[in-house]
Amino acid sequence: MHDDLEETISIPQPELGDMNISIPLFSLPLLVSALLILLGMLVTPISARLGVIGIGAGSVTLGAVAIKDLPMGLEIPTIFLFGITVVVGLWMVSVGMKKQI
Repeated sequence: MHDDLEETISIPQPELGDMNISIPLFSLPLLVSALLILLGMLVTPISARLGVIGIGAGSVTLGAVAIKDLPMGLEIPTIFLFGITVVVGLWMVSVGMKKQI
């Protein structure tokens, strides 16, 4: 009876070898993105406006690179996740560039 229970509970797992992620770790756009985010974080105590612009620009770059190199089989989740990253990054840049009244 215990063997039958194991057979009914087993759930097939997807093969991880089918995923093809081709974004190199040290690509120039990702390094630029990381640099913009880092500079934004370092500048934020001095000028919050410049910090938000830097972090937002880095987020836009990161999202654009990830969307450009979509993993096979994960197109819809990747577009959704990194699309939100691009939209939020653009929003951060727009908020940082607005003038105070």
